[in-house]
Amino acid sequence: MKGEQPTVVIVLMSLTAEGTPRMALTLCRGWLSQGIRPVVAVLSAMPTDLAPEFEARGIDSIFVAISKTGYRRYLELVRSFFAIARKYEPNALLSMPLGWHAPIAIGARLGGVSRIAAHVGNYPNPATGRAFSKFRLLVQLGRPFTDRLICCSRYVQKGAVEHFGVRISETAVIYNGVPKGDFTARLSVPTRPAGFAEPFRIGMVARLEKHKDHVTLIRAAKILRNRGRNISVKIVGDGSQRNALQHLIDAEELSDTTMLLGTRSDVAAVLADLDLFVFSTTPDEGFGIALVEAMLMGVPIVASDVGACREVLNGGDLGLLVPARDALSLADAVEKVCASREEAEKRAFRAREHALRTYSADAMTDGYGDILGLPRRKSFECETKLSWKRRT
Repeated sequence: MKGEQPTVVIVLMSLTAEGTPRMALTLCRGWLSQGIRPVVAVLSAMPTDLAPEFEARGIDSIFVAISKTGYRRYLELVRSFFAIARKYEPNALLSMPLGWHAPIAIGARLGGVSRIAAHVGNYPNPATGRAFSKFRLLVQLGRPFTDRLICCSRYVQKGAVEHFGVRISETAVIYNGVPKGDFTARLSVPTRPAGFAEPFRIGMVARLEKHKDHVTLIRAAKILRNRGRNISVKIVGDGSQRNALQHLIDAEELSDTTMLLGTRSDVAAVLADLDLFVFSTTPDEGFGIALVEAMLMGVPIVASDVGACREVLNGGDLGLLVPARDALSLADAVEKVCASREEAEKRAFRAREHALRTYSADAMTDGYGDILGLPRRKSFECETKLSWKRRT
């Protein structure tokens, strides 16, 4: 029998202070305000950047140890999530890792969890060959045990239906949301004389992984430098490509202007200090929460013209779109923003208004809650006070 307080288990790969874990923290904040108890299960012990944030809110975090290789780890996941389901008796489970969700869902379902969903955060990439075939097989294996695949954009939903072989009725689209108070518009717009008399501050926030495209941004910085432009490029994020990117920066002699800042907890402050946000990525991109954060800050944007960015930026009306992996076009777009600051700020204003309407944390929390069968208890705080009064 389920406990009186609704409970949901959220499965994460790690607690790194980026992307999906930050989105999960936003969901937890929303559900806590509705009287729903979140429990976080983490598959990788490191990094633990966001652990204090979860702990400060009284959220239980469980580390699920599994073997690094071999089929044994799938059985370990089934067994672990069966035990978690028995211990916490959750009403629902949300798996952020896709593929891994299949054994997780099997274990949770056997343990009595009635509603299970998995997050689809990237466009499927069949070009990976054998690896994708295995991935698709796991998605198929998880279908009988998963109520819905929740896609972060319509672009990703289309890819999931086409490449995973699932029905559209098995999917849903819920945009990633950002709490309004976390990213507010800049108090003032930085002024820069034409011609880059002062450093033109460019930034990008994203995991340093292959499905992003920091290389093109670094090469565009080299082009701008060769044109005599005075720029400063700050790249926020960490990941498997950090050493390779640092090597490229050093090889292009850009270390005095292009910096890898690593993971940062003050992303809003970094964005507020930018003249331009660049989101250089690949067609594998599923959404780009950093795009929304830059939009909410009112920072002009240049992004790769791939499906997800095109969707978020409304076909280029809310930010300039340039061909993917084209450093020359990216450099030209940066110069266009610098030369037409007023036009860029108008786009940024429209982008902020659109983001406030479309990418709300409340809408995301309610959307996930509806699919997971969680009650909307907006008046939880008031109900708690009344209940306390009745007891006293």
